[in-house]
Amino acid sequence: MHNMDWDDLRFFLAAYRAGSSNGAARMLGVRHTTVGRRLAVLEQALGATLFIRTPEGMSPTASAVEILPLAEAAECSFLAIQRHAGSSDSLIEGKVRLTTSEAFSDYIVRRLPQLQERHPALTVEILSGNRVFDLSRGEADIAVRMTATTQPELICRRVGDAGWSLYASEEYVARYGVPEPPTNLSGHEVIGFDESLAGTPGAQWLETHGKAAHIPLTGNSIGAVISAAVVGIGIAMVPCFLASSEPGLRRLSPQPLSTRGIWLVFHPSVAQMARVRAVIDFIAEIIGADAHLLAGTEPAT
Repeated sequence: MHNMDWDDLRFFLAAYRAGSSNGAARMLGVRHTTVGRRLAVLEQALGATLFIRTPEGMSPTASAVEILPLAEAAECSFLAIQRHAGSSDSLIEGKVRLTTSEAFSDYIVRRLPQLQERHPALTVEILSGNRVFDLSRGEADIAVRMTATTQPELICRRVGDAGWSLYASEEYVARYGVPEPPTNLSGHEVIGFDESLAGTPGAQWLETHGKAAHIPLTGNSIGAVISAAVVGIGIAMVPCFLASSEPGLRRLSPQPLSTRGIWLVFHPSVAQMARVRAVIDFIAEIIGADAHLLAGTEPAT
């Protein structure tokens, strides 16, 4: 017995309703020979004759009359599935998984009430940390990253820039002064980064310019490094948008010392879902609105 598929039932229903292979072909937008062939496949799969071919058209057999209500029920179920899938993709509700660094997740979380207000049925699941989630394998829906992706199947949109600079507490500056120029860190206490943050602009900048400094402490999170600077342990090379909100920190260089792009990364298939698009658009919008804060640049007056 051959396997039957839903498409064969579509041909059966069209032939039954039209009463001829030509009529069924017009309904389905195919050649009448295709109708004949697909019905023959279905009859073989069922082991029953469904239509008597006559010069006037096609006359349903007793077997066809018996299976008609079942075929119509299958059609209803199939159309309901299509409608449900379509509506859930077009509704802004349900869960969207967003992955980003620990430092950036805090920035997004603080602004999520605006999104919640717009779309109360939406749930955003934040996956923060240094682990890179695989979007191609569906481990997350959207990523906000500080590096461009090299995976060709993913869409990668640059939505802004993140500037990094040196910061220290007033107490530290009173004791050790300000490095002049900022690249001269000889004789200074500098907070370092753990191996897990070696790829960050701060760690890479210190790798080049911080060799002459003393490292009293290293941290495996940007938050810990900033906290260490706030309490005066040393100078921190951190993102401007995080450090500028700390009243206890002073910026030691007017211009950002390192800048990295902010990228929105997602698979084109998930971007077709309205709930995912709503989050993508929201993140692009808030990053655009905070362009100067994130880049660590002063707007032109």
